Amino acid sequence: MSETSTDRVERTYRRTDLDWLRIAAFGLLIVYHVGMFYVPWEWEVKSPRLLPWLQIPMWWSSPWRLLLLFIVSGAATRFMLAKQRSGTLLQARSLRLLPPLFFALLIVVPPQSYVQVVTQFGYRGSFWQFLARDLTGDHSFCHADGCLILPTWKHLWFVAYLWLYTVLLAGALKLAPALLTRWQELGRRMFSGWRLLIVPAFLLFLARLSLKHFFPETHDLIDD
Repeated sequence: MSETSTDRVERTYRRTDLDWLRIAAFGLLIVYHVGMFYVPWEWEVKSPRLLPWLQIPMWWSSPWRLLLLFIVSGAATRFMLAKQRSGTLLQARSLRLLPPLFFALLIVVPPQSYVQVVTQFGYRGSFWQFLARDLTGDHSFCHADGCLILPTWKHLWFVAYLWLYTVLLAGALKLAPALLTRWQELGRRMFSGWRLLIVPAFLLFLARLSLKHFFPETHDLIDD
């Protein structure tokens, strides 16, 4: 059967609005992490000149900054599932997410952790001595505010979480293939019309109010 022009358009159509949302979110993320050098919050490296007023715009962006990235990733996942099976989705996500994650754990993150243990934990060994401790899972870097658990993915926790969520979704759809359709119908009923503006905001507010005190941010899969 020959391919029609409509088939080609549907196959190549891309949601550029989501691309721009992703670009804007990552741009904001870069500005936020630059700001971390200058606010009085804990960070790997701090500027000697702190700017307390900078906390206000950073607090303002905290509730939704990374949430926006998860929403865009969730939308992309839904569009991918419209064209492929859950197992194929998991395979594609694994190929895209796991190699960069492991590369960062071995190459990109250790220098950041080394700077942190030197400036905050008083470590005096060389980077190569630290690297051996990092790769063997050293948990002995501790001070009054807690311990640095090595190895760490630091700011790449988003990549690890996204892969794990994809694993859970693929497993759920493997056990119950009709689950996606039921979720979609439930979403249409809950978030149609004016509810799209009110219900998600209320649910997020309720979650932060009820859970944040008991489950503070740790970037640890077990107790985050």
